Amino acid sequence: MGMTLPGSSSFPAEYPEKQQECETIGQAMLNLLEKNILPRDIMTRSAFENVLTMILGGSTNAVLHLIAIAHSVGINLTIDDFQSVSDRVPFLADLKPSGKYVMEDVHKIGGIPGPCIYALVDSFDIYAFVFTAVLAYLLENKLIDGNNMTVTGKTLGENLERWTVEKGRLQSGQKVIRPLSEPIKATGHIR
Repeated sequence: MGMTLPGSSSFPAEYPEKQQECETIGQAMLNLLEKNILPRDIMTRSAFENVLTMILGGSTNAVLHLIAIAHSVGINLTIDDFQSVSDRVPFLADLKPSGKYVMEDVHKIGGIPGPCIYALVDSFDIYAFVFTAVLAYLLENKLIDGNNMTVTGKTLGENLERWTVEKGRLQSGQKVIRPLSEPIKATGHIR
């Protein structure tokens, strides 16, 4: 959705990156104030469509919360929108509770800067994370829109470009996130 700093959602609590993230938040907030970027400027219809592609967890709680958040910024989001995304984006992440891997494994293969993978993750957690390497992969495959503003004051595409230059792309051969050509399931899991 663009409301978290790149990398911030997947850093395990004991990793040095978590402290660095905390130190960066204040500057990011000042930048938003100086540029007069408001939450409504970030949480657009297109950003919510990205979130529906990138949400972690398939519980009805996530659906209800996202519909309420969208409503709070004047966006009409319905269960039909979730279904539409689920029909076009495959299920790719092999994460617990139904899969083999955990969030730390996602961090190790490229990390998460911020909203998560609706079609990629079969979990009942309602946390919203962004899998950066996976986001870059989905952007390259035109499944998400990179033109959305984020709390960095840059677009999602600009953030992903910087992130992939610094951290690399989704590692080939890793088993946590499958390629689009080899999904766990051809469609998402929320019905």
